[in-house]
Amino acid sequence: MLPPLLLRWTNLALAAGGALTILINIGLTPFMVVQGQPLTETAVTTLFIWRQSLSAVAVALLLFGSVGLYLRQADRAGRFGAIAFVIAFLGTALLLAWEWIDIFILRDLAQRAPDALRMLEEAKGLHLYDLGALIPVASFALGWIALATSTLRVCPTQRRAAALVIAGFFAIPLISAALGPLWGGVLGNVILGSGWILLGSPTASRGVEGGV
Repeated sequence: MLPPLLLRWTNLALAAGGALTILINIGLTPFMVVQGQPLTETAVTTLFIWRQSLSAVAVALLLFGSVGLYLRQADRAGRFGAIAFVIAFLGTALLLAWEWIDIFILRDLAQRAPDALRMLEEAKGLHLYDLGALIPVASFALGWIALATSTLRVCPTQRRAAALVIAGFFAIPLISAALGPLWGGVLGNVILGSGWILLGSPTASRGVEGGV
């Protein structure tokens, strides 16, 4: 049985993480991303540190919220749901670590050793630096798509919310191909954030509390 207070906290964290995702991508991302501007120039701005710091908070909220989301369906989700949760949890934790790197390492490199950061950005082929970003992003997306799919299967009251989360992850590359990466990221994350808000709402979870 999931303690009611913990359930409310995880619901609130999930909804807050979704809301913050939308606010970041509407209010900060369009002003931070400048076409053709190198990371060495972007990372030294005040806007960069604010965006990445708020992103870290959003990811931390999603990390906590994922626990409650899984526990609400654990008795019905089976092996698939358990594996989906593990991937989502680890992927979210890795993404939080990458946000930490952006805040405390990449920004410092951009300020103190911009040539070193420029070499990392311009290096040809796939390097450890690229893998350091690719693995968190890929595992985060794969895990949350899987966890949302599990929710879609076993939680009738949360199907619309889970579908929005899945749609958001697919919308980002699809819209990016049509409108460019900036607006693809903004619009896709609005869909994604809306799904997390609904997953964390008391109305969405009311129908599954009795099964925990």
